[in-house]
Amino acid sequence: MYYLNIWAAPLLPLSIYFLFLGLFIFLTRRKVWTNFVASLPYYCCAVWIFGYFMLYSSKGPNLFWSRFAYAGVVFIGPTFYHFTIVFLNIKKQKKFILLAYLTGIVFFITAIFTDLLIIGVKKHFWGYSTLVNPITHSIFLVFFILTYGGALKHLFVEYRREDLRQQQPLEHTRIKYLFLQYAIGAFGGLNYITDWGVNYPPFIGYALVGIGISLVAYAIVRHRLMDITVAFTRTGIFVAVYTLVLGLPFVITASFKDRLISTFGIDWWILPLGLMGVLATIGPFVYIYLDTQAEKRLLHEQHRYQEILKQAAREMARMHNLKKLLSLIVHTLTKTVRITCSGLYLFDPESGQFVLKAGRNLKDAQPRVIERQSVLVEWLEKEKGPVVREEIKRKAEIDADPVFKELEAQMHHLNATIVAPSFLEDKLSYILLLGDKRSGKIYTSEDLGIFSILTSQTALAIENASLYENMEEKVKQRTNELIQTQHQLIQAEKLATVGTLAGGVAHEINNPLAAVLTNTQMLLMDIKDKDQIESLKLIEQATKRCREIVQKLMVYSRKPLGGREVKDVDLQKALNNVISFLNYQLMQENIKLNTKYENPPFIIKGSQNELEQVFTNLILNAKDAIKHLKKSGQIDISITRRSKQIIVKIKDDGIGISKDNLSKIFDPFFTTKDVGKGTGLGLSICQSIIEEHRGSITVESKEGAGSTFMIVFSEKI
Repeated sequence: MYYLNIWAAPLLPLSIYFLFLGLFIFLTRRKVWTNFVASLPYYCCAVWIFGYFMLYSSKGPNLFWSRFAYAGVVFIGPTFYHFTIVFLNIKKQKKFILLAYLTGIVFFITAIFTDLLIIGVKKHFWGYSTLVNPITHSIFLVFFILTYGGALKHLFVEYRREDLRQQQPLEHTRIKYLFLQYAIGAFGGLNYITDWGVNYPPFIGYALVGIGISLVAYAIVRHRLMDITVAFTRTGIFVAVYTLVLGLPFVITASFKDRLISTFGIDWWILPLGLMGVLATIGPFVYIYLDTQAEKRLLHEQHRYQEILKQAAREMARMHNLKKLLSLIVHTLTKTVRITCSGLYLFDPESGQFVLKAGRNLKDAQPRVIERQSVLVEWLEKEKGPVVREEIKRKAEIDADPVFKELEAQMHHLNATIVAPSFLEDKLSYILLLGDKRSGKIYTSEDLGIFSILTSQTALAIENASLYENMEEKVKQRTNELIQTQHQLIQAEKLATVGTLAGGVAHEINNPLAAVLTNTQMLLMDIKDKDQIESLKLIEQATKRCREIVQKLMVYSRKPLGGREVKDVDLQKALNNVISFLNYQLMQENIKLNTKYENPPFIIKGSQNELEQVFTNLILNAKDAIKHLKKSGQIDISITRRSKQIIVKIKDDGIGISKDNLSKIFDPFFTTKDVGKGTGLGLSICQSIIEEHRGSITVESKEGAGSTFMIVFSEKI
């Protein structure tokens, strides 16, 4: 039979609490072996405490619950030791773990089915407790110390490692949690004093076990960078509040039991139980209030820089200078959060990589790019949240998936403790790297939340700054192009004006030349002096040459009246006119002209004046290409017939055209000549004229080896 024992009441929620902690840790990541092993000690503690709850609530001696409770106790040591070995990834301990479990099974069988370990129960004022055989129980205590103490030893040795504290601060903090839990939980052994028959209330041991278990559960389940100071404070507040809630009724009962019985009779217990109910109702509200106030004080520094980062994110949206914006982001993070280093990798669409655009206190060997196909980028795009290096390292140790090892190695190579991604319209915009905190503290879950907010807000700011800079650059580029085009059009108009004037000037010069030539020839008929005759012949030759130049200039510059003049054109004759016009100039430049005509005549329909303009432009370009490379050279001109086509080739041995420029040479205003020496319209006009004659013009060139322009016409039938 059982009764409502007020002394046993706290043990029921405590046992349920442990059971649910174990289930929660296991269900958090069911496929992870460490979580499964970590949940086992909580089940053992739940069995142990529930057994004593039932034993304390028994009206008479009940050996079953005594044995039941002891069955949970015997496996606490092995399960804690097992979890410690798995957690620390210590090798060559499988045999000892197996031996510990087998020994625990032996003690379990002994406790359940024999009287060698548990010999009975004893009545105390709080209820019945277990009585043990001193000899066998002493052997069990040795076993418990070996397993439980062994776990403490491994944790202490690992905790003292200086390299672990410096290189893996999160792992160091986790070990600190576990060590504190084991150290506090060890006081649960005070309960064994009762088992030796001593009249000592065991509730202090239960409370300390509860504190220790709560502490490590809080750390493991929410070990995502949680500060241990906060965990201690929250646990302390929890214990203080619920000690008051559950302890005050016990104090009242112990101090005023006789008075309560005399006042209320057999129903005296209703008052302390009711008080417990009232206190249990207001307890959570008191706990939440005290916890909030404590957190504000303890996390004051974190809240300070978190507010600064939020404000900075809003201010950054107004910046239009991309370079300054990126520098401000890393500078603000490094200075405000007080971290060792930071870096920002921005996605470059041209290279398809994430390129380091801004950094603070980075090492010289810091990688400049992160490949788009890297494991880190793929992980960020999949998880869409910050990545903590220590967590990845931990997963790499307990999970066989090679992705975790590759990911941890890449984060180590990048010297990153935290990697925070930034997304814009579900596309990874940039990657933010953060080093360790200078204070040595670990990042909290609140920190990661702030980083996520910061990256999402600054992503839009970076996008706006990029668009603004691109727009400014394009405006400048377009403005420069328009200015250049205007200058070229002015120059082209000047050339057109010069061409128009050339015709008029030629007529004006032609009349005086005719007079000079006529008078010179008349003088030659009358003068007999040989020296004078020789001088007059020189004047006659020079005058004739001037007349020929003027006539050619008139032919080149004349414009047909009433529209474009179209008639039969002999390409050979047109080329010869151009050659005779340019030959003297080419000779002065040490450039030789070679011509080759196969099976003339070459007759097409078109404008001879326009075709001569094309040939002139191509020959002068060939001359400039040669002079750009050397002092002398040659130009080969040929006309051939193929099927019903006439092919004109103009080849030079000049500097040639680069691959990058080869596709642009017929674009308007594109020129490879120095500023002021070309308008970029020549070849474009040539192409237009050729196409109007239903022909085509192409070029073959190799840089440093000359160029060949080929014009193809359809022959007139």
